[in-house]
Amino acid sequence: MPFVDNEATGTRYHSTRVNLRWSDFDQFQHVNNAAYLEFSQDARIDFVRDVLTEMDISVPAFVVRWASVDYRKALSSSETQVVVESFMYEVGEKSFKMRQNIRNAQHKIVAVVDTVNVGVDILSGKSRPWTEANIEVINMFMIPVEEEDHSPVAEAKKDTEVDTGL
Repeated sequence: MPFVDNEATGTRYHSTRVNLRWSDFDQFQHVNNAAYLEFSQDARIDFVRDVLTEMDISVPAFVVRWASVDYRKALSSSETQVVVESFMYEVGEKSFKMRQNIRNAQHKIVAVVDTVNVGVDILSGKSRPWTEANIEVINMFMIPVEEEDHSPVAEAKKDTEVDTGL
């Protein structure tokens, strides 16, 4: 089953495998930065499909309004697939934040994708507030995350720890 229980929160997250394609690689035989957003998108599609088919629960319609990728470790051509773990970590009146940890074959996080997703009315195409039923579904996949330090000193430290694979 694609859902993994989080015993600390009593909720769950979604886990799916995404195969790497030849077109995901750049001239240095590393996965191109844009491909990580495609992995994230593929995992969101799997997530919605799996909630519908495995859990028989309707997922509220949403669109990605904003995305951010924290590239932590390069993926090289020796990799054949990644695992993407998806969960929500904040919900508002019309939106929720989703985090997707992308892991390599050694189960190391290679990238973290954060998105802000907005509820949408399919007929009008306009944003809409969540219903109580929508929030109930979103909360099933809610896992809190710690706020990260984005000060210049912290970001510089991250830069020295990054593994480019070169």
